[in-house]
Amino acid sequence: MERGYKEVVVENVDTKEAGLKQNTSNVIVGSAADDSIHAAEHFSNLVVKLQQFVQTVNQHDLLKYFRLDPNATTIQRRVLDLMIYGEEFGIETRRDHLTGLLERTIFLEKLKYVLSKPLKEDNLTAIIFVDLDDFKAINDQYGHSAGDEAISIIGRRISASIRAQDLACRWGGDEFVLALQAITSKDLVSQLANRLLTAISQPLQLGSKESLQLLVGASVGVAIMDDVSLGAMDLVERADKAMYLAKKAGKNFVKFYS
Repeated sequence: MERGYKEVVVENVDTKEAGLKQNTSNVIVGSAADDSIHAAEHFSNLVVKLQQFVQTVNQHDLLKYFRLDPNATTIQRRVLDLMIYGEEFGIETRRDHLTGLLERTIFLEKLKYVLSKPLKEDNLTAIIFVDLDDFKAINDQYGHSAGDEAISIIGRRISASIRAQDLACRWGGDEFVLALQAITSKDLVSQLANRLLTAISQPLQLGSKESLQLLVGASVGVAIMDDVSLGAMDLVERADKAMYLAKKAGKNFVKFYS
């Protein structure tokens, strides 16, 4: 009986030890899961606070700082673009070397994302097509280096004239395209377009040609998103057609597509 009793006791101890190990393993797994949940919640809270912060500061100055700061990392720039534009991380932000504005292909990718949002009557998107008037004469008379300097100055003026949520690109040569977001009325678009035209038309002071001062005008065409079936290029083409109407009207004008 004693031998049998001892055998039973040993078997029970083994069973208890096995159960203890299993319970200990469950505690460890459960603890790791809890830590992961807490970490995820903490991360989500940090993201929410960061989004709130970005909405309360001057976004234009914030973007400008990160574009110019040599110590800013790629991930910082991408996170900031995500917070402001709501774009996907995969869209790399490449910029024109002369103006610092978006490159054409990147602009179109961002514009496609903007247009994918539900169309609201009080939150529309407007496209502005800008073509500098008689710009070829500058290259012909003063050389391409002077033309490049003029383009660079105008690019900076465009960047300074738009709001933080707007997009701007150098379309090619002496053409620029902008996308104005959160447009509540045609009057607001008209104000922004005329402000842009005024900024571009200010005298250009070129240092490369013994402080040469030039006057450059622009023809501006505007198209407002009013149809969900329209794509990015459809809107750009409408704004382009309106721009040619501005040229026919005598240049240095703003015309709306209708």
